[in-house]
Amino acid sequence: MARRCRRLLLILLVVCFPLAAGAVGADDPYPIPPQVYTIPFDEIDEATLQAEVATQAMTFVNRLQRNWGNDRSALQTDVKGAGREDIRDKLIYVRNLADHGVIEGYEFRHDSLIRGEYVVLQRPLNGLNEFIGYYQALKTALSAAFGSPLDDRVVWDNDLYQPLPDYWGVAVMIGHLHYHAQWDTPEGALRLELRGDRHSRLFLEYQSRAERSLT
Repeated sequence: MARRCRRLLLILLVVCFPLAAGAVGADDPYPIPPQVYTIPFDEIDEATLQAEVATQAMTFVNRLQRNWGNDRSALQTDVKGAGREDIRDKLIYVRNLADHGVIEGYEFRHDSLIRGEYVVLQRPLNGLNEFIGYYQALKTALSAAFGSPLDDRVVWDNDLYQPLPDYWGVAVMIGHLHYHAQWDTPEGALRLELRGDRHSRLFLEYQSRAERSLT
């Protein structure tokens, strides 16, 4: 009951007080769907969902490492069970995770894989700090695989909610708070971010070392 009351409060905060900052990821090639304000009737196991996000994202990272430099046909053989769209030099796969949208994007240069993005887009409001939990679970998985991040920041652009940790997810959604971590690997650079603009958006980018040398 208390958990659902917090969800109702979150909806009121987002609907009645639209304090969002400027658009997030204005140059992002993947469009963000509008927020849908719903409250599920069933309680969601947060630990299970956090583990699923980490598993999906690490599968994505491992797939990139297997396919750096390969053409799109090799990648298509490697990706299973997802809808696909071909857009110029990109392959985009769409999935779902507890009613949230998941997008995997793969970018090619001269038909050679150079970059990938894994994005989780918030749709229903399942919990105040739900996406912070996803970020922390994925950061833990990446740190286990690649060591401590070279860059690890929690940035407050507006500290209105800073004294209230139970509502930091609200701060993320309205653009007051964002998280950032980065790793270098032998194959390239990983960047993990959690930001918001009236919804939360978890973003993981992996860029090949060959591509970084050209930018």
